[in-house]
Amino acid sequence: MAIQYDPLPRSSSDLEDHVAFKDKPRRRSYRISAFLRKARRCCRPLHVFIALLIFISWQILFNASYTNSPPFTIDAHEIVYIAANIIDGDLIKSSWGKSLLELIDLIGKDRVFVSIYGGPSDALKELEAKLPCEHSVVSQEDDPIPLNEIPHTKLPTGESRIKRIAYLAEVRNKALAPLDTLTKKYDRVLFINDVFFNPMDAGRLLWGTNLNAEGKAEYKAVCGTDFVTSWKYYDTFATRDLEGYSIGVPIFPWFSAEGDAITRKDVLAGKDAVRVKSCWGGMVAFDGRYLQRDLKSLTGGKTSRTDTVGPPTLPLRFRSEPEPFVDSSECCLIHADIIALPTFPSISAASEKDSWGDGIFMNPYVRVAYDSKSFSRIWLAKRFERLFALPQGIINRFAHMPVFNPRRAEIEGQIIQDRLWISSDIGTDQRIDPEFGDVDNTWQGSNVAKRDTIGSGKGKEFWDGEGHFIDFERTAGRGGYCGVRQLLVLKEGHLVDGEGNWDNLRDVVPPLEV
Repeated sequence: MAIQYDPLPRSSSDLEDHVAFKDKPRRRSYRISAFLRKARRCCRPLHVFIALLIFISWQILFNASYTNSPPFTIDAHEIVYIAANIIDGDLIKSSWGKSLLELIDLIGKDRVFVSIYGGPSDALKELEAKLPCEHSVVSQEDDPIPLNEIPHTKLPTGESRIKRIAYLAEVRNKALAPLDTLTKKYDRVLFINDVFFNPMDAGRLLWGTNLNAEGKAEYKAVCGTDFVTSWKYYDTFATRDLEGYSIGVPIFPWFSAEGDAITRKDVLAGKDAVRVKSCWGGMVAFDGRYLQRDLKSLTGGKTSRTDTVGPPTLPLRFRSEPEPFVDSSECCLIHADIIALPTFPSISAASEKDSWGDGIFMNPYVRVAYDSKSFSRIWLAKRFERLFALPQGIINRFAHMPVFNPRRAEIEGQIIQDRLWISSDIGTDQRIDPEFGDVDNTWQGSNVAKRDTIGSGKGKEFWDGEGHFIDFERTAGRGGYCGVRQLLVLKEGHLVDGEGNWDNLRDVVPPLEV
């Protein structure tokens, strides 16, 4: 007898327990699997490449930063004093000299005075022969700065050295020297480093930054931005944000998110007047009234270039930090001196404190570089740099940037409870200078905030044998936020070819005490 089998069901409805096929967890699992299958199809190499291409195209075309420069007009009535320190002969004879001549033509030869202090002599003479305007071109070979007239700093070793910044301040002042005798009043003073620059960008810096309702540029000082590659910001030593913090990792947007992050937000917003406390950026324009004589309406009296407490007097000049083991860029300190002075009455009432800041601005539309290749690629870097903002902020946190500065928030004239380093070679009965704390082998160490011991890299045992700290009070000076704990000194005498003209004396800098 043949075995009989039940016929197979033609559909789920033929089953008695057909409800099992409608189980919800099974349906969810099926949907997830279907989604994953579709995702795998979308993530095929070709699809990923197309998506990446679309994103890059969008970034280049629609999300670039600082590419659409706002219009500006060169003021036909203002006159400009252009100052420069440059020692690269090849650059003088080529790109830099050519750009300078184009800038003079752009402004108008009758409205420009050019002052250059540098070298070499043959390159300067070649350029001078082409200058169509009033000028003063001085070679440092013919008119060297007398080193014996620059203040020396005494080291714990007993040796006296010239701080590098003290020398650089005098070099910059040489370029300003004609202002002491010129009878014209210059509306703007423009400083140009040994950089590759666009003449129209220099015009934008002068007359296209922080325009008021009448279209007139208003600032105490405004800086460009300088790059050592097309994307890496260079001048970290002189740059401080509006709260006095040093910059973060030197990629866009350059500044950190520390504090209220006002400066960082200004950059991300694409402003042409980014509020800062100090900058230089390879090129900087000043309100000319701060650097000229016979302007006594804001302040009176006589103040030395080494005075750090009390109102500065006009005309301002570059200076250095006289205290041992604290180096401050001369380019930062001059901004601190400008901020310490009242604002000129002619500044527009529209420049309110919340938008004006301290009157010191950075204009990221103006970019310069230190080699031709980097300069030629800046346009491309601007197309992509917004992509750096998120990783830059993350790296800042892991790298503990901005670098801690215990003097950042000090106010001039404050009495600061500090710590003073006393060398083992002397006793504590010697007189301590209350302002700088440097008598014989007595040196200052800051203890404003609790930090780990940092210093030259030598261990605690070494420094325990070299001296000790004592408590003392000092008076806070101007520009504490400019300071970095280090000692850069000038090399004197015959220099070896290929070596720099300055030393970083890390081994003689006592650590900050916990």
